Amino acid sequence: MKRVRVLGLTLILLSVGAVSLMAAPAKKPAAAKKTVAAAAANDSDVVLARVGNEVITRRTIAERLLEIPDQYRANYQTPEGRQQILDRVIEEKVWLNDAAAHGVPKRPEIERQLASQRRDLLIRTWINELMASNPAPSDSEAAAYYESHTEDFRTPANVHARHIQLKTEADAKKVLALAKAKGADWAKLVTTWSQDTLTKTNGGDLGTVTSDGGFVALGAQPALAESAMALGTGGIGGPFKTNKGWHVLKVDSYQADAVRPLDQVRSFIVRQLAQQRSTSFYQELLGRAKANSKVVTDSAAVRSYMSTRKSAREMFQDAQQAGAPQARIDAYRRVVAEWPDADITPQAAFMVGFIYSEELNDYDSA
Repeated sequence: MKRVRVLGLTLILLSVGAVSLMAAPAKKPAAAKKTVAAAAANDSDVVLARVGNEVITRRTIAERLLEIPDQYRANYQTPEGRQQILDRVIEEKVWLNDAAAHGVPKRPEIERQLASQRRDLLIRTWINELMASNPAPSDSEAAAYYESHTEDFRTPANVHARHIQLKTEADAKKVLALAKAKGADWAKLVTTWSQDTLTKTNGGDLGTVTSDGGFVALGAQPALAESAMALGTGGIGGPFKTNKGWHVLKVDSYQADAVRPLDQVRSFIVRQLAQQRSTSFYQELLGRAKANSKVVTDSAAVRSYMSTRKSAREMFQDAQQAGAPQARIDAYRRVVAEWPDADITPQAAFMVGFIYSEELNDYDSA
């Protein structure tokens, strides 16, 4: 009897074990576990952080990276960079939620600014798309413009000269002979003889001038400039008299007046034509859009609106920005004269006295 009970217990235990083995899920191989983990790691919807009821996923970070300019985006592809982006997004959401909890999005000024930014973005995007269809000026158009505006690209004759300024004609003739002598040291002659303290230390350099003779060191000396041009590149001549004394000149370079070739000015012409064409094209697009929108203005109402007198507060604000003290005084006085009973008028009157006293130190007028 005892053997029967033991045998029965053994059968029960074996039955329970079999059921447990059948109910337990089969263990996946180690390789399968790694595949699942890798798939989860690459899932864009994996939650990285939560801020209240909002989640921040890998997709959130990827979208934020697209907002960063291309030249800086690589800085945020490292682990440290990704952490910075994640921290930044969390910080933004925290502050956005806090601002919303305190009613910031419902403030009229915020709503106006958001509406303004949305309006400008939509208009700018659409106009840019339309303007992109405006073709660039062709080479033939640039050439035709060049031919009809040749004088616009003419460069005047100019000369780069040096001088030695002397007190007398005799000294000038002596220095001229020395300067023309074989092996003459021009710089040494300038240092030894020149009376011009402004150019004595730089070899007598007068810079480059045109026929108007606007020398930096000598002022307007058109006759001297003409004489320098007549000498030509490398020429040495004189003596030449001006109101500064007598001069011996040495010409470093001379360029006759000439028209710049098309290749040098083509890019400028193309930009000019493109700007003109863009302006015309935009006006054409605007006219078409106005017609499609059926724009109608009431000329009488517009005239009435344009002639509406500014309010006292508007005039006061204009006075604040008028610039010079006397201009502001005059503007504040106009507020007092035109709006004697306005709430801002006492302040305008005060500002008149304040400017006289504190800025102009005119205490009697104050």
